[in-house]
Amino acid sequence: MISTDEYEWSQQLFGGSDLGDTRRTERLVDVAARMASQMGQSLAKSCGGDQAALLGGYRLMRNEAVEPEAIRDGGFESVAQQAQAQSLLLAVEDSTSISYTHAVATELGLTSNNQDAKRNGFLAHSVLLLDAVSEHTIGLIGQQHWCRDRADYGKKHRRKQRAYEDKESYKWEQASVQMAKRLGSAMQRTISVCDRESDVYEYLLYKCGHDQRFVVRAQVDRRILHNDCKLFEALACDASALCCYTVQIPQRGGRKAREAKLLLRSATVELLAPAGRTVAQGSLSVNVVLAEELDAPAQSEPLQWVLLTTEAVSSAEEARQVVRYYELRWRIEDYHKAWKSGVGVERQRFQTVENLERMLVITAFLAVRLLQLREHLDAPTDAPETTCETVLSEDEWKVLWVSTEHNQPLPKIAPAARWAFYAIAKLGGFTDTKRTGRPGWDTVWHGWFRLRERLDGYQLSKSALTEL
Repeated sequence: MISTDEYEWSQQLFGGSDLGDTRRTERLVDVAARMASQMGQSLAKSCGGDQAALLGGYRLMRNEAVEPEAIRDGGFESVAQQAQAQSLLLAVEDSTSISYTHAVATELGLTSNNQDAKRNGFLAHSVLLLDAVSEHTIGLIGQQHWCRDRADYGKKHRRKQRAYEDKESYKWEQASVQMAKRLGSAMQRTISVCDRESDVYEYLLYKCGHDQRFVVRAQVDRRILHNDCKLFEALACDASALCCYTVQIPQRGGRKAREAKLLLRSATVELLAPAGRTVAQGSLSVNVVLAEELDAPAQSEPLQWVLLTTEAVSSAEEARQVVRYYELRWRIEDYHKAWKSGVGVERQRFQTVENLERMLVITAFLAVRLLQLREHLDAPTDAPETTCETVLSEDEWKVLWVSTEHNQPLPKIAPAARWAFYAIAKLGGFTDTKRTGRPGWDTVWHGWFRLRERLDGYQLSKSALTEL
């Protein structure tokens, strides 16, 4: 369970980092803890007027002897240690862009296909580790970031001439190579879960060749062995129907949340290498789950997933489990939203690329904390009889009650955990104007940090009264 104490959390995550001097590690722990307590704020605001802490934080960010990789590796090592106790792990992956508009942006790369765009920055590929059983977020186990070379803009036609290792698509394999080194034997019980961008034959070849598990959404209609049809047509004709069931489709962008009735089919196929590619010849044996939405609303695009996997899919239960793993891939999108909207990585204003990179790494782990805090608060809401003291201290829930239940007497017994979750969201501005019945990420974050601010004030007042 995540610690709600910022310094305890920071010490657990970064306390083992090797920055070449224990004082630097202590400063890193202090900076991360302060920023965790003032999530979304700059380093200066996080220090709350403590000039010694602020100057120490700036010295760390500007210290050329502190490599961003050393900060990152310390966090990854902590997460890898936590993962050893889990029986089954999911490594959900995706990429995003981190853009800036202040002076240092001219030294960064393009983050879009528009060379005239004013926003430049980094591209980042993140790997988030989940407990497959509880579905809780364990932590960040991998992250690469890079800048696109402006000289390559407009030369997409040369892409086929470049070596696989020099293409951006190599990031998927590189992420697995690095993750395997960090997790050791735990990699055998780790399933990589990736979207359509990862449907790269060389990546699939690597995963199968190293006995690594995966669920990859297919994008390419590949040739298959001993079949005149390609993959998608062959599945539609020959895949075995297993079951129908209902899943919840969350709201994303302009898409409304809804229930979807899925028909699941499964098959095992031999994928042939792309014609003319300099990869190993022969074929790759993979299992496939085809999930198709039935009776989709008239104005909604029917959901259809073709999932390539190493997991067994012969039974309805096995196929549903693979689909569930892929549903959890949305967690990485929530993570990137937390990184940008919650933590505010794009609001940082360091004036050199190196200093910005150090802060980028710290904020990457702060974003994980936001995910974990929401899971921590939301976890017990399906058990109405559970009291809020499973997630809040006595002082926390009492301050929350006074803040949200105006003029209502303080109860003698702690209220339900469900009440606490919605009260925190209410404190963050939740009004349910969209009639979804569920608070969004932003309101839960804002409510939690408002509660922490009020709790600090309450505890300071108690301390002052005690001393009088």
